[in-house]
Order: sequence, then structure tokens, then C-alpha cells
Amino acid sequence: MKKLHAQQGVSLLVVVVIALLGALLVLASTQVVRLEEMLAGNDSEAAWGFEAAEALLHDAELDVLGLQPNGQPCQAGGGVTGCRSGATTTLVPSTVAEFNRLALRLSARVPPCADGICLNLGAAATADSGTGFWSDATSLKTQVTTAGGVPYGLYSGARASDNPLLQTSDRRGAWYWIEVLPYNAGAAVGGGDLAPWSPTPSDPFIFRLTAVVQGRRPGATTVLQSMLVRQVLGSP
Repeated sequence: MKKLHAQQGVSLLVVVVIALLGALLVLASTQVVRLEEMLAGNDSEAAWGFEAAEALLHDAELDVLGLQPNGQPCQAGGGVTGCRSGATTTLVPSTVAEFNRLALRLSARVPPCADGICLNLGAAATADSGTGFWSDATSLKTQVTTAGGVPYGLYSGARASDNPLLQTSDRRGAWYWIEVLPYNAGAAVGGGDLAPWSPTPSDPFIFRLTAVVQGRRPGATTVLQSMLVRQVLGSP
């Protein structure tokens, strides 16, 4: 009769190794799922930020043009919520004389802004400079409090958007600023492709609009800029 040899725990070792491999596979799949969720969250946050910044730029355009979202004039005291009033807020200049008075008032301020309307901020508000006022929390806070960052709908009467990033809180916010840049209307007299888009001599300004949106994640900031020229359709 043949005697059976003891297994000496080999089966137990195999089971332990298989269990460890299974645990590693579960852990790896969990990390992949978490990474995918994080990437999806970042994409969603970026989409919300871009959408909020676009809404702010459009609101800034309405502010410059003095319009409500429905295209009607935005006049303070006319039953419209918001709108700029010369008695209480800084107005967007429409003539050289108005700009000269604005420049005299703001030139001594640092930054040269009031109620979200600014003189030329130079590199401090150039999106491609990499050193804009939004690049660090201290500069952004100064720009908001001292220069009067404008939240969505304040001067256009636009209703609050469903975008959560347009709702200001203690930890984040969304604002726009309007830089008034005088333009040498005589520079476009020679014609060319850009001449039709230059300001008219009676309204010789280019407006640089800057929208800054802080995301819900630390350091998630979206910045968009656009240039606006007020022109009557069909004007030279």
C-alpha cells in the first residue's frame, strides 16, 4: 500500500497568491474609475467656467451699449433693475469730453478703475501676458474690491443664470471689467480691410472686456477677453 505525502501547505500558498492578485486587480480598477471621474469632473468644471465667462462678456457688451437683454435701452429709474446712473455709478463714456472727465477722475486711482470701468490697464489685463491681475489671489482680490468687479446682470438687468459659477460666494466669484481705450480715428482714413471695423470719429473708443470666473476647485480660473467697437450698422 502506497503512502501519501503531505502537501506541506502548498495549496494554501497558491490560494493566498491568487487572493492577493485579485485584490490588486480590484484596487487597480477602483483607481481607474476614480481617475475617470476626476477627469470628467475637470471637463465639466472647464465647460461651466467657459460658459460663465461667455455669459459675462455678453453682459459686459450690454453694459457698454446701455441695453437690456431684450434689446431695449437700460435706463435707471425706468422700472428696470440695475442699469447705470450718473448720480450713483460711473458711466461708460460716449464722447471725447466724457472720456476726458473720466480720465481726470480715474488717473489718480490704483488701479485706474471705478465701478468696473477702467482706463488702459496695459499688461495687467492682457490675457496672453501670463501676468494678468487674475494670476494670483491677492491681485484678483484687489481688482475686485478696488476696481469694482461687476457681477453678472448688475448693470444690464439680466436675470441670474443657472450656471453655478456665476453665483458669487465667499470662496469664488465671477466678474467683468471694461477698459476704455481711446482710438485715433484718423489712422483708419487710409482705408484697408480693418477700416470698416474702426470706431467712428464721433465715438472713437475701443472697449476691452475681461471676464474672470473662479471655479469650485482651487486654482480653477477661466479668463476670456473680447474687443468691442460701438458702430451703427451702415456707418463708414
